[in-house]
Amino acid sequence: MKEEKIMLQKLQEKFSYFTKRFSNSLNKTEQRFLKESCYGIISSQSCIVRRTAQSLGEKIASKKTQERLIYHLDKSDLNNRLSQTLLQKQSGKLKQDSLIIVDPSDIVKKYAEKMEGISKVRDGNDGKWKSGYDALDIVGVNQEGNDISIIPMYSQLHSKVIDVDTMKNTLFDRIVDIIVYSNNQGVFVFDRGFDDRKVIKELHAHEASYIIRMKNNRDVYFHDKKQNIDELARSTKLRYRFKLPDEATISAGMCPIEIPLNSHPVKKPTLTKAVLVVAKIKSNRKDSSIRSGLFYFLCKTNRDELPKREIVRFVLDAYRLRWKIEEVHRQVKTDYGWERIQLQTYCRLQNMNTVLWIAISFLYSLDRWKYQLSKVFSHIMTEKKKLIELECFIYYRLANVLRYCFNRISLYRKITYHKCKSEFLQLRVSWF
Repeated sequence: MKEEKIMLQKLQEKFSYFTKRFSNSLNKTEQRFLKESCYGIISSQSCIVRRTAQSLGEKIASKKTQERLIYHLDKSDLNNRLSQTLLQKQSGKLKQDSLIIVDPSDIVKKYAEKMEGISKVRDGNDGKWKSGYDALDIVGVNQEGNDISIIPMYSQLHSKVIDVDTMKNTLFDRIVDIIVYSNNQGVFVFDRGFDDRKVIKELHAHEASYIIRMKNNRDVYFHDKKQNIDELARSTKLRYRFKLPDEATISAGMCPIEIPLNSHPVKKPTLTKAVLVVAKIKSNRKDSSIRSGLFYFLCKTNRDELPKREIVRFVLDAYRLRWKIEEVHRQVKTDYGWERIQLQTYCRLQNMNTVLWIAISFLYSLDRWKYQLSKVFSHIMTEKKKLIELECFIYYRLANVLRYCFNRISLYRKITYHKCKSEFLQLRVSWF
């Protein structure tokens, strides 16, 4: 019980310090709103305002607490201030080999009718078009040996009905922000949906490192000769072999190419140098679900001094870790009811979405505490009481620990002595 009490106090202090980092862009009432909202989201594991307000346990009517939270959610400039501060603070954690994973997501509101700006989005689960909102999410990944830490950096809802700017232009703005805030650290990782000349041109304009999985209909230049990417990939020698744990083998190779940056076909295109990495997976198991075939990656990294084999290994490992953002999406929807958000105006939805990702950022900052927390809260963190359980995606268990702890602690309040606020009361000397 004593160790649990000490850990509760440490979490209380860490949470207070974490929310204080946003104080430069917020006034005092907004700072209180952010702290209470994140506390309510974590303790209730919900982004519904009513449940968030109830979890605060205030001595006033829950309706009054909801009205206070809604008042701040109605501020049109709050989303930009919070998201920029979060992006700046999280970008400072990036290193040279950090991965910056960009991936669109969706919030499906199948039965919603009165939510502002709702439109048709493609559901990533079944591929069908349903009512909802698109979301642009960016997550950082740091890897040190076998330890992988995830850094939620940015999340922005997008409505095709309300937003004038496209989601791609929003991405370009965020790329510039990350480059500025991180001093051009990290490597951007994209899936096939971002195999676009505009995206490639924007990355090259800012000298950013990137890895993009390519489509098979792309034309590139090899030795000043225009060639289809699929034909070039099949002629590339797969010199390197890498074994996977599930009895599969990856054969891979690389070759230098040039990419046209013009938005439309021209006789003399503007070309830029890049690297093509080709990979093929082969499984020795008959019951394996691994898909065979060639995979193409367009790359520009800051690891040119390394041997070619190590560059290929880095690219393959980086794309394998791209799945981490999918796991983050799944946890936010599972543990915090991302798709059950209930707010009618688009401004409130955007603000609550950003506050939710700030709360998630605090949760993911506790990954270095997993061994200390498992020692104190072993009944929550481990099932078989083995440390090997902590090497998987640990954030589901951390979310349960935080909920348990936050339901047993209270927010820090400013304590006054005899209703005196202007005096320094730690030491007071009276003269007679």
